[in-house]
Amino acid sequence: MATILIRDMPEEVHASLKAQAEKNRRSKEKQALDLIETGPRRKLPAPEVLARAHCLPAQCKEGTTIKDILVATEEAH
Repeated sequence: MATILIRDMPEEVHASLKAQAEKNRRSKEKQALDLIETGPRRKLPAPEVLARAHCLPAQCKEGTTIKDILVATEEAH
């Protein structure tokens, strides 16, 4: 298995990684790997999710179902 070393990580980034790892009951290394693997699938803060959800009805065509929205959401990620 390959390894990676990250030098000169800003302290605030390290603190955030450590906090996320503790919250998810993982090592910092496993948390970093999860973040790398999920890449653009980053989790949005709840207020941003709600703001985007609020705009959905205006963006949908008549007859759009929840399933259509879920499929489109998965394709976007």
